[in-house]
Amino acid sequence: MRPNPFEQLPDTVEVGGARVRIDPDFRIGVAIETEMLTDSPDVDGLLRAFYPDGVPQDVEAAADRMIWFYAHTDEAGQDDETPSGSSARWYDFTQDADALLASFQQAYGIDLERDSLHWWKFRRLLFGLPPETPFMQRVHYRVADLDKLPKEQRRHYRKMRRLYALRQPERRKMTAAERDAAMKARVQRRFEEAQHAAQGKMPVLRV
Repeated sequence: MRPNPFEQLPDTVEVGGARVRIDPDFRIGVAIETEMLTDSPDVDGLLRAFYPDGVPQDVEAAADRMIWFYAHTDEAGQDDETPSGSSARWYDFTQDADALLASFQQAYGIDLERDSLHWWKFRRLLFGLPPETPFMQRVHYRVADLDKLPKEQRRHYRKMRRLYALRQPERRKMTAAERDAAMKARVQRRFEEAQHAAQGKMPVLRV
């Protein structure tokens, strides 16, 4: 039987054959995504936040489950690619925080500063925001194909695109799958560092 899309969203993951409680709040998902954009993600901090009762002994499996939870897609295959199908980033949680706060309040009556929201539900609502909300207006300017616009509109769109341009340094454009694989590779390196440190081969590297 296929899973029911309206079942209660999970607050545990399976690690080593046991169910382990996690913090499914959207703030954890935002933290994971934000760290993934850095050169030295704080994997240890993410794991401690994700597993409030303590990180499982199998750190590698625990990290894999954390990334799986973060990268979850609905059965329909919805993902966080751009609306236009490009793999370029089209939002930034830090830069777009105010627009997201206003948009969730406007569209759903949800206060992101106070309300609790499951990460998976947050993603569904994020990608379902109406086009007239401040956040989606920014996205519209960022992803619009200027070549398909009437000539008289292009100047305005270029101006708005500069206004809402993502200020963080651009890295090589990656698909969601490539990004998640890169995060797994970073987690693996941190796991190996911890293993070597435990064996007295090198000090634990802090990031």
